[in-house]
Amino acid sequence: MNQTGQSELDSINLKLLIEYDGKNYSGWQRQKKQRSIQQTIEDALKIIFRGGQISLNGSGRTDAGVHAYSQCANFKISKSKFESVGIKRLKISLNALVPDDIVVHEIKIVPPRFHARFSAKKREYIYRISETPKAIERDTVYFIKDSFDINTAKEFCKVITGNHSFRSLCKNKEDDHGFRCIVYKADVKRKRDGIIEFTISANRFLHSMVRALTGAMIKTATGKLTLAEFTKKFKKGDEIKIQYLPSNALFLSKVTY
Repeated sequence: MNQTGQSELDSINLKLLIEYDGKNYSGWQRQKKQRSIQQTIEDALKIIFRGGQISLNGSGRTDAGVHAYSQCANFKISKSKFESVGIKRLKISLNALVPDDIVVHEIKIVPPRFHARFSAKKREYIYRISETPKAIERDTVYFIKDSFDINTAKEFCKVITGNHSFRSLCKNKEDDHGFRCIVYKADVKRKRDGIIEFTISANRFLHSMVRALTGAMIKTATGKLTLAEFTKKFKKGDEIKIQYLPSNALFLSKVTY
């Protein structure tokens, strides 16, 4: 039986590709008294399918204010209910019911055992930094006043790439997996108009890990913490005092299965 009480033979597993602006939400995960992305989409699905239990599985629990270019989610629905709507009408109806700051770009049928979170191999995040004050983009970048050394930042990326414990940068003092994460890629690029993008891809992320790493990278690239000192503490697992950057400049950019 699946999460809706239907047998695998009687249900359809649907995968959604979702873009959202997280500014007005408490994050992805459903919460009792706060507005979430998950709950907003689930409420719309319940209208389309005229009630019933629908539980949306997300690829990752983005924090309050975090955005997504490509959040993946899945849910199961009975064949009869699905066939009464169909994919094309479902996508149109869903986008009509959710607010404009959420867009479902794609819906497709996937195998019964597919799970948006547990089937994911890696996730990629982007944190956007600005070296110049912004008026139009101010809500989606983190502004820095200090001079940013891109070469030091690139060396920082090399240090954190690989299989490491990220305990030294974690708010939580306990973790079921020993704080270990495999960082497949970490890169920083200076884009046009004074924008710097930090991109990181890993098999898993600890709570606030990307914002902590970006804060540490900025601290080393602006000369407030030497790369040698960061590397030493990071390798030993010693606590590193850094700023956990705000969530408004963080984007879930890709999920790989």
